[in-house]
Amino acid sequence: MTAPLWRRMLAEGGALKLANLVTLSRGLLVLPIFAMLAAGQGLAALLLYGLAAATDLVDGWLARRSGRASAFGAQLDAAVDNVFSLAILGFLLLAYPGIAERHPLALAVLFGGPLLYLAASWLLRRRFLMFHFWSAKAGAVLLFCLWPLMALSGSEAWLPAAAILVAFSRLEQILYILRGGQDLDATHGLSPLPSR
Repeated sequence: MTAPLWRRMLAEGGALKLANLVTLSRGLLVLPIFAMLAAGQGLAALLLYGLAAATDLVDGWLARRSGRASAFGAQLDAAVDNVFSLAILGFLLLAYPGIAERHPLALAVLFGGPLLYLAASWLLRRRFLMFHFWSAKAGAVLLFCLWPLMALSGSEAWLPAAAILVAFSRLEQILYILRGGQDLDATHGLSPLPSR
């Protein structure tokens, strides 16, 4: 009998998995960040956001360090990252009133592009393919750092820069799929394909 989802999220192999708890904390911190922004506490929200974003570095490290990295943990991390990434759109809209009017294309690419990519990967391969290309990693780091970079620099120019990188990464992944690539750990879209 399979354990309930909540139990699998907290424990794997019968033992508590700290890395999964750290991953889940990132998702749970979304609501307090929204509450702080709605209450006009932008700096506190940004600081809590920084803590939440940092958990993305910690969870994988903990899993590898403890020797308990797993496919389920990686999938949980990807799911929470997607929720957190969508929340970033809400954070930016609240923290920077009028940003949607100033940067509609960049926001559409940043937050709609990944959804279009998932739909394309499903249509092409009948599964959601999340490759670990360097461009995807760089795009994720820039997306998670976007709000702090904008706050520290006082510039919204980071937004179109992030959109360009994310658009490149998604196109690279689609081209890799079209070439027949399915290795989720490939480093880039021109990685060699296994011989058939």
